[in-house]
Amino acid sequence: MGLDAFVYCRCWQDGLATPCPVGPVGYDEDGCLALLRPWEGNKAAHRTFDAWQAEACPHKAMEQANEHVSNWAGVRLFQQALRAAGEHRFPTLAAALPDANGGSLTADQAAVALAELDAFARTARITDEVELIDEATGAVVMQYVEAYRGLFMFGPGFQAGVDPDGFFVLDRADPPVTLFRAVRFGQRPLPGDRVEFTAGGTRTVVAMRPVGEHGEPPPERLAVRTRSRSGGDFAYIVEPLRRLCAASVATGNPVMWY
Repeated sequence: MGLDAFVYCRCWQDGLATPCPVGPVGYDEDGCLALLRPWEGNKAAHRTFDAWQAEACPHKAMEQANEHVSNWAGVRLFQQALRAAGEHRFPTLAAALPDANGGSLTADQAAVALAELDAFARTARITDEVELIDEATGAVVMQYVEAYRGLFMFGPGFQAGVDPDGFFVLDRADPPVTLFRAVRFGQRPLPGDRVEFTAGGTRTVVAMRPVGEHGEPPPERLAVRTRSRSGGDFAYIVEPLRRLCAASVATGNPVMWY
């Protein structure tokens, strides 16, 4: 689950694709190349269109580019970094990334976004990122995502996460009550899907799975750290966005989010 995007090639627009055996063909209200007939009563024609689109030109599905941009947590972290760096410096990027699947970015906007991506990638210091790490290995277990209010784990009786003040576990009451909070702590799994958290001489038992389990023995000692991040640390999302925007500028077609 996450954000993906594609850019159409120009083969259909420029008459370079093989003729479609059904019609009419055009762009629908969402900007997608489609058979402009209702699905009901035209299912066979739609299947013919789909088969044609898959092989109508040298580009797979008539797409110049198709990229997995990031999972949603990665998108939110990038948006968070843009805000920290100053949205006035990257206004097109800040406005372009969607909050849900769907929508598009015009080729003119993509040209501006390309310049902003280059400037972002060259920035030596973007923001300070809050992370929960396994003290034994240094592996990152959780990251603070402002849009999620730091929450990262959910269960019938609890919700847990990390924020600038530390790792926390809340109950599901309204308003929630803090069951445990610490910047450095130990955890020990107990029978019955319970976990014992210890910090500063305190001991708290919560009915939940261990933090950072992921199919491996969970960390015994965890800590919250703040780490400075540069533009280069966001290559995971900057590079696919750069490829999409470059394809959009080259073809004049929009970036289509999905």
